[in-house]
Amino acid sequence: MTSPPSRFDELNLSRLNLISAVDQAEVSEWDVTFEAHGRIVHVRCEALPKYAVPHGLDSDVTAALINLYIELGEPEDGRFSVSATTLLKLCGWHNTGKYHGILRVCLERLHTSSYSVSGGWRDHPKGRWTHAKFHFIESLDFSSSDGAGAFDDRTIIAGRLADVIVASIRSGYVKPLDTEFMLSLSRPRTRALYRILDGARYDPDHPDVRLDTLEFNLIQWADQCKIPSTIPGNIRRALASPHEELIKRGYLRAATLSGRGKDQRVRYEFVREFVAMDAVLARRFRSYGVADGVARKLLVEHGRDALIASMDRFDGLVRQGVLVVKKTPAAALMHLINHPDDYPYPKGAPAAPAPVRPARVEPVMEAPSVEAEFASLSLEQAAERLISRMNVHYRKLLSVSDLDTLRQAVMKELLSPSAVLEEATAAVVKLQRENFAQTLRARLGLPEERPIK
Repeated sequence: MTSPPSRFDELNLSRLNLISAVDQAEVSEWDVTFEAHGRIVHVRCEALPKYAVPHGLDSDVTAALINLYIELGEPEDGRFSVSATTLLKLCGWHNTGKYHGILRVCLERLHTSSYSVSGGWRDHPKGRWTHAKFHFIESLDFSSSDGAGAFDDRTIIAGRLADVIVASIRSGYVKPLDTEFMLSLSRPRTRALYRILDGARYDPDHPDVRLDTLEFNLIQWADQCKIPSTIPGNIRRALASPHEELIKRGYLRAATLSGRGKDQRVRYEFVREFVAMDAVLARRFRSYGVADGVARKLLVEHGRDALIASMDRFDGLVRQGVLVVKKTPAAALMHLINHPDDYPYPKGAPAAPAPVRPARVEPVMEAPSVEAEFASLSLEQAAERLISRMNVHYRKLLSVSDLDTLRQAVMKELLSPSAVLEEATAAVVKLQRENFAQTLRARLGLPEERPIK
């Protein structure tokens, strides 16, 4: 199983937990009412009987879609386009026929299941608690090679996330989610419990505050995890294996059960040294090309404030021309962090005509051309990159079938991805997106079609 880097989670979803923490589910609805900070919160899920309520592996898919949406630049309309191959990678799953089938079912379940949240959805910018009714995926389209709609290596998936989820993410109501760690856990229920616990640690009114201990009534915690039982013994058995793995893997220090009968309680103690990247720091490191795993290690070694100061210092030295990038921004920043005494501070840089000559001076790195962006990629990677870049401005103008055909044309070397992207970008600048879309469809041998609404 491949492991994508650390990403983010939307705080309402992680706190309320809309995915049942069981490997298999048979029920088609659940209904939970609880008190939170003096408020009565009511959450309900209704699903089609053929799919059952969202559960298990659906948690991987929702996490992947949230981060895909963020990587696409958080478009206001909530739309996304992605190949099935890329989405499988984001889920941390193998690219096989089995997982193509699982992905199809998960997406259908998230599209058809409806949620109702009364008094528990946080509109954080306004400091209000609101009511929300939605499907996680409000619209869903995909290309397929047969009439049954089976996914394959060519499949392109397009959809739209719920408006309330989009608004929450765009407002910054997110928390770090260590997906590398999450997807390394052995079972879907353990991954789901990790995500629930990690969300429960954050104060919804003050999302910068993270708790080191949590304690719940066992039956109420089962409701929170959407474990379909009110029998304490069954709940304890359902949680036993996830508790054991999370303790063994160093996330939990302890998971202690106490009391008797319906008064039983579960207390969680978290390992303080387990470091997850905060959203601001992670996003800034990514802008330099620093991998999340490396950034987490730096955070442990240097601390947040020192790293931000180092990045500010790096930016200042580059602007002044004192520090010149030799290879990549990531490598140059890492060298400054690890060898701070090798560099002057921006305010102390000499104003005299004679510039400071860094030991590693080479010509300043130029912004890569579109052609260079694709130069080191395989045909499949180039096709994926093109689809991702096209999604920003053409998600309403090109259908999943159009993108499917475009992806294949690149992989068969019938079209140059850099040339297509350059033309597409030029069309945006000239306000000629519709004309370009029609021209591209004609080049692909596709019939003329009206834009997607």
